[in-house]
Amino acid sequence: MDSQDDSGEARSTPFGAMLEWMPDVSVAENGSMIVVSQSMRDLFGYGGNEMIGERIDRLFDPDSLDRLSGADDRPFRLQTKAYRRNKTTIAVDLHASTVRREGNVYLVIRAIEDVTPPKPEEASAAIIEERFRSAFHFAAVGMALVTVQGVLQEMNYAFCEIIGLPTQAAEELNIKSFLHPEDVDSYLEGCTRLLIGETQSCEMEKRFLHASGRLVWGALCITLVRDVDGRPLNYIIQLQDVTQKKETEELLRKSDKLTIVGQLAAGVAHEVRNPLTVLKGFAQILRSEDRDNRYFELMLSEVERIEAIIGEFLMLAKPQMVKFYEADLNVLASEVASLMETKAILYGVQVHVRLPTEPSVILCDANQIKQMLVNLMQNAIESMTDGGKLCVVLERREPYSVTLTVQDDGCGIPEERLARLGEPFYSSKEKGTGLGLMISYQIIQKHRGRVKVMSKVNEGTVFEVVLPISEKNTYPEVSQP
Repeated sequence: MDSQDDSGEARSTPFGAMLEWMPDVSVAENGSMIVVSQSMRDLFGYGGNEMIGERIDRLFDPDSLDRLSGADDRPFRLQTKAYRRNKTTIAVDLHASTVRREGNVYLVIRAIEDVTPPKPEEASAAIIEERFRSAFHFAAVGMALVTVQGVLQEMNYAFCEIIGLPTQAAEELNIKSFLHPEDVDSYLEGCTRLLIGETQSCEMEKRFLHASGRLVWGALCITLVRDVDGRPLNYIIQLQDVTQKKETEELLRKSDKLTIVGQLAAGVAHEVRNPLTVLKGFAQILRSEDRDNRYFELMLSEVERIEAIIGEFLMLAKPQMVKFYEADLNVLASEVASLMETKAILYGVQVHVRLPTEPSVILCDANQIKQMLVNLMQNAIESMTDGGKLCVVLERREPYSVTLTVQDDGCGIPEERLARLGEPFYSSKEKGTGLGLMISYQIIQKHRGRVKVMSKVNEGTVFEVVLPISEKNTYPEVSQP
C-alpha cells in the first residue's frame, strides 16, 4: 500500500500488506508521519493530509520518544502526552512498535486512545447523570418520558412491565394507544391543564390495555418539563399498578350492597309473609269446599312458590342449612317451562324446550334450581316485547356436567353491561332491581356451577349454565348465606 506526502503524491512503504487489513494504522518514517489514520486525525484535530510530514516530536512528548530509541521490533504499549492542533494537551494510550528497514526507522502506531481524565466539573456532571439514569431505569415505580404529542420517548423497566411492553420498542409508540378508549379524553384534559399552567402536576387513575389484552388500573402522576424560555418539552409520567387495590374496592362495594340487600330482604320477607299466610289459609278453605275447582290447586301452588322466594330473600340476611338431593333437571326444566307458558302467551312468545332422552340427574335443592330457571326465563320473555322465540335446551357437552341454555331473540344487553350482571340493584330493565339475577348467580355458585352470558343488542341473549351431574358424597349439607 502507498502512503501520501504533503503534496498528495503517493509514496511506497514496506507496510503495504499490513495497511490493507489494518486501515486504522498510522506510520512515521525517521520521525515524520507518512501514513495517518482517520481516527488519529480526528483525535488530534487535523483534516485531510495536514498531518503528513508532521514531526512526531511535535505530536508527542519528546521525553517519551527518547525511550523508544532503543526499542526493538516487538509491540509495546506507552502512555504519554500528545499535543493537539489547537495547542491543548491530552493523555493518550499508544499501542505501537518500532521497525527498522533498509536503514530507515519506522514507528508503527496500531491504536491510539484518549485517556485524559475528565475535569472535576465534568466528572461530577457525568456521575450525576449516571445516577439519575440508574434511578430512572431501576425505580420500582413505572416512569416514562413522553413528548407533548404523547410519543413515548423513554420508559423504565417497571413501566414496560406494567403495560406489557418490551424495553426497546421497535417502532414509535403513543401512550394514548395503551389507554382505555373511555379514559383518553380525561387524560388529555389533565395534560392540557399542565400545558396552560393551571397546575404544576396532575394525578389520576386510568385504565391501560395490557399487551396480553387484560385491563390494568394505573395511578398516574404527570409533570411537565419546560425549557429556559418556558416552552413545554416533555411530560414525566410516574405509573403505579393499582389493579389489585381497585379489585379489592370493588369487592368491598359489592359486599356493602349485599349487606344492604340482606337487611332489606329480611324486612320485606317479614312483612309479606304475614298477609301471604292469610291468603294461603283462605285458599285451602275454598279448596276444601270445592274439590273440583283446579284453580284453587294452582293458587296454592303459586303461594307455595312465593313462600320459597321469600325464603331466598331470607337467605341474603341469614345463613341457612341447605340440603341437596338428587333431582332430574329434565323434569325441573319441563315443569318451569309449563309454568311460564301463560306469561309467554301474554307477550306473544313461543317457548321451545329440547331435552335429552336420558335423565340429567344432579344433586341440588330443587326449589332453588326452579327459582333460577324462572328468573332466567322470565327475563328472556320480558326482553321480547314484540314477541319472539324462547329456547330452553339441555345437553351433555362434557362428561361430568350438563349444560342448560336459555336463549331469546329479544332486545339484548350492551357489552359494557354484561360484566355487571348479577350485581344487586343493577338491571338492564327499566323497573328492575337486579335481585333476580343476583339470586340466580348465587344459586348457580352454590351448586358449584358456572354461567356464561353472550348478547348482542337487538339480536338476543344466551345464558349458558353448566351444572355438575350427580356423584355420591359430592354435596354434603352446607351452610350458605
